Amino acid sequence: MILGYLGAGTLLAALVMGGFSALLSFWAGRRESAIFIQIGRRAFYAAAAMTLLGAVVLEVALLTHDFSLAYVVEHTDLSTPTALVAAAFYGGQEGSLLYWTLILALLGSASLVASASLSGRVAAYAAGILATILTFFLFVLGVVASPFDLLSVTPPDGLGLNPILRDGGMLIHPPVVLAGFASFAIPFSFACAALLAGRVDAAWITHTRRFALLAWSLQSAGLLLGMWWAYHVLGWGGYWGWDPVENVALMPWLATTAYLHSSQVQARRGRLRLWNFGLVIVAFLLVVFGTFIVRSGVVPSVHTFAISAIGPWFLAFLFICMVFSAVLLTFRSNLGAAPSPAPAVSREGAFLLQNLLLLGVVAVVLWGTVLPLVSGMLGTQRVAGAPYYERAAGPLFAALLALLAVGPLLPWRRAGWTTMRALRWTGVTAAVVLVVLLITGVRSLPALLAIPLAAGAGATVLSEYGRAALKRPQSILRRRRHYGAYLAHLGLAVVVIGIAASQFWQQEKDVTLKPGEQVTVAGYTLTYIGSEQRQLADHIEFISGMRFGEQTLEPSRATYAGLGGQALTHVAISTTPMADVYVVLAGTGDDGSASFRVFVNPLVTWIWAGGAVIILGVLLGNVGDRGVIAELATRRIPVTLPA
Repeated sequence: MILGYLGAGTLLAALVMGGFSALLSFWAGRRESAIFIQIGRRAFYAAAAMTLLGAVVLEVALLTHDFSLAYVVEHTDLSTPTALVAAAFYGGQEGSLLYWTLILALLGSASLVASASLSGRVAAYAAGILATILTFFLFVLGVVASPFDLLSVTPPDGLGLNPILRDGGMLIHPPVVLAGFASFAIPFSFACAALLAGRVDAAWITHTRRFALLAWSLQSAGLLLGMWWAYHVLGWGGYWGWDPVENVALMPWLATTAYLHSSQVQARRGRLRLWNFGLVIVAFLLVVFGTFIVRSGVVPSVHTFAISAIGPWFLAFLFICMVFSAVLLTFRSNLGAAPSPAPAVSREGAFLLQNLLLLGVVAVVLWGTVLPLVSGMLGTQRVAGAPYYERAAGPLFAALLALLAVGPLLPWRRAGWTTMRALRWTGVTAAVVLVVLLITGVRSLPALLAIPLAAGAGATVLSEYGRAALKRPQSILRRRRHYGAYLAHLGLAVVVIGIAASQFWQQEKDVTLKPGEQVTVAGYTLTYIGSEQRQLADHIEFISGMRFGEQTLEPSRATYAGLGGQALTHVAISTTPMADVYVVLAGTGDDGSASFRVFVNPLVTWIWAGGAVIILGVLLGNVGDRGVIAELATRRIPVTLPA
């Protein structure tokens, strides 16, 4: 009980300091008072410290099984393993919101510490916007959905963690994706601060680029870990189902991908300034929208929390952010004299086209996500399934793959015949892969587009590395950001090939076997050995053995009596670089027979390997290297705006 009072007190103190920081920072920025700007910033640090203390209190309450707190009772019990008890911190509605707030406070503090290179007004306005966002989250935690609510009677045990969350993926996926969502607030705050202050040069991009990359990288890792978790835990043979919660995690990633590329155009050529502000703002608005979808329960999804009082607050917050952003962009729409239009066949032209395509994908995914809500309001609820996304977004993704293959070879300003010669390896590789696919009998148009284009993109990266290694090897180290981005492109090409192969050539079979009987799928033979029941600490597990070569696969079903008899499927997977043999136990019979669903998923490991290469490319390209944007940001483009 003491921990409950202490935790609630720390969040109240954080709320007061956050509100004070917001008001003082805006006032100090308007007055350009260095002393009060510093005080407002320190108030933000105090709010962050109090939020951190509140998070520590909740974690201690979980680990000590303080069942006087409703949150601890609802998400743990005495039999839950310690690691999962600790992970329950972000396993529920209130705790995950506190975790989000903590990451926002810590990253916001780091961004403010590093903002000394910006003008005082921009830094102050950024602190004010960050503090306003933080204050909203702290208000929700303190008033609407507190993790420190006390029970009138302390029970002897808790209800336990949801069986789906009783997996090692719980330790890595939720904290990464939630941290990714929280970090989008940093670029948004500094972009809006630059607009408020009338400073529209690339200085704000220079300061926030690492935070934008951090948000993008965390979201990339979160998406991949979510795909991996769905693949290993849910037992449906896939990893991406176009679920609304998957969609709302994807959309800000797409918008930030566009921003990270177009920011180079502003730094080098002074173009796309309004685009960059708009993309950063759109990414954050999509995060708030996604939070509303996840936490309101208004759209059916296996990931959403139950309908709660949080939803209306986030809807109101989204509306306020939209109005604020729209007014700000409208009043700052005259961003100075823009250079002449970019040539269509050039690097900047390719980036502009890429932005349009990525925003087109965002529009397609957004409409598919809100369709159940909109159609339900009109009478009959409709849900957009995978065929809708494949038909509507598929051509856009194909065009993006083509740009991934061609764009890096285009020069700034205008392309010439030299560029055409540079494209020869890309074109030859794509053509060879296309011919091989046709010879092997592939007739699926999506496969015949996606795989050759991805192969061409990989050839572009390898040819660039080869050209640098032969002519000027030292440039690879000197221009780490440039070649790190190429490595990320290579990882994306590998991911696309893995997705295409597993999507177009997946084979599955439902079968019921008695001990000793076999099933063959795509040339892989499995033999059913038999089944047994095991009583474990907190659940009963029914396991069926399948012999596969020298391996024994053990798909199973676990039943948790303490959770009302909830059951969970445990998938058995045999992984090789070429294919996964994926076995799901569907049920058992009284005669010893068992029913299985067997999948053969080609090249799934390429998805996880490609994702690792993407993250590696970002890390190698941005550790200890200020890069071209930092160098060019000092070349201020004269712009006169009303303050």
